[in-house]
Amino acid sequence: MKAALGKSDHLYFLIGMDAFKDIAKWHEAGALLGECDFIVAARPGYSLADVASSLPGELRPGEAVTKLFRKRKMEGPLVLPGATLHMLPETHENVSATQIRAAVGRGGALKRLVPDAVAEYIQKEQLYRNPASKQEK
Repeated sequence: MKAALGKSDHLYFLIGMDAFKDIAKWHEAGALLGECDFIVAARPGYSLADVASSLPGELRPGEAVTKLFRKRKMEGPLVLPGATLHMLPETHENVSATQIRAAVGRGGALKRLVPDAVAEYIQKEQLYRNPASKQEK
């Protein structure tokens, strides 16, 4: 996908903090973090220290730096060697992609989770479905 981008194009990965906290467990997480900027959507109860502590070991700032972040809200960019993270302030939405994925997986309605236009797009593009269920359609 990156090869299709122009020189001035920039690739971003939007993710909620609830999912980002497991980023270090992802396959080749360090390489992915280096390929694009991440936009991390804040969730209540998380600080900038939680973001920094979630990074893979080779990208994680030292304890002295992380300690400074403990009382800082998730805001502003966090630029580290090998990764750039942009913090999206708390969205005040009480829904996560995990909840949407679960609803789609069980064939449930999305109306309570997302606006109608978003629900229609998810259905049209068959998002959040496993590859086997896409082939059946």
